[in-house]
Amino acid sequence: MDYRKQICAPIEAEFDEFRSRYSSLFSCPNPAVDLLLKFLLRRNGKMMRPILALLVSKCYGQIPESAYHLAAAVELLHQGSLIHDDVVDESEQRRGRRSANAAFDNRMAVLLGDYVVSMALQQITATNDIKSVDTLSELIGTLSEGEINQLNALNYTSLSEDVYFDIILKKTAVLFSSCTSLSAHLSGASAGDIEAFRQFGHIAGLCFQIMDDILDYHDSTETGKPSGNDMKEGKFTLPAIYALTHSDKDWSNHIKAVRSLTATPDQIREITDYTLSNGGIDYSFSKMEDLKKQAIQGLPAFLSPELRIAFTSYLELITNRSN
Repeated sequence: MDYRKQICAPIEAEFDEFRSRYSSLFSCPNPAVDLLLKFLLRRNGKMMRPILALLVSKCYGQIPESAYHLAAAVELLHQGSLIHDDVVDESEQRRGRRSANAAFDNRMAVLLGDYVVSMALQQITATNDIKSVDTLSELIGTLSEGEINQLNALNYTSLSEDVYFDIILKKTAVLFSSCTSLSAHLSGASAGDIEAFRQFGHIAGLCFQIMDDILDYHDSTETGKPSGNDMKEGKFTLPAIYALTHSDKDWSNHIKAVRSLTATPDQIREITDYTLSNGGIDYSFSKMEDLKKQAIQGLPAFLSPELRIAFTSYLELITNRSN
């Protein structure tokens, strides 16, 4: 099934227009900054968040200029946060290529991340909508809070699904939900529709992160990340949290070792193998299926069949991807 084709069918021309506009932002008269921006532009992802913003806006007819600025702002903020995340996590690869901190150094990567976030603020200001400016400004703090909470979780001696969902809400889901709710707002949607699309974005973001965490249990040549990479960074995600908290075995020493970043390869392999063979992955897929049903049921009733298929395919692509 070509989910991406179904997703983009209602916005094919608008998405082409967006990509052209977005690429034009990555230039600067300062040659040193321009070099960094061109490096980042070559590493563009799938633009899942801008696509979602454009899809929501298309539900109300012609996409307004402000929605293009919003789509650029959320993608730029996402890119800036990834650059900072790679510095924090000391990651050397991003999407199978060298990360900014590996290609340059931590100092330059932090400054590049700051520069890209400033570009996001310029784009959201161009919407001329104070609600959008306020929301994106608050969002920057929420994303940072999510990262802080994730680092703080290294001090926890027990595993909690509630803590996990709070972290991924702030790290990932809030960017999706802000994207959808603001796009609906800028397109003149009712308060009820804005909330419906916010909830859809929220669920899409949760599913996106859960799928990311599932993929960590398989070696990936595309992302450049080996299996168990999250645990090497002290992170316990939904598959392991479920498997270990439903186990009769005492995993406290393994948990402590992972949290303190002293876990041996054998300990990480034991947790990974146990998670794979004791329902951790199945549970995570089941959780996503439940969330997807909620998201589809919550979509506004007025959507055309083409748009309803696009939103459904969006969730299917997120939860069936391999990278």
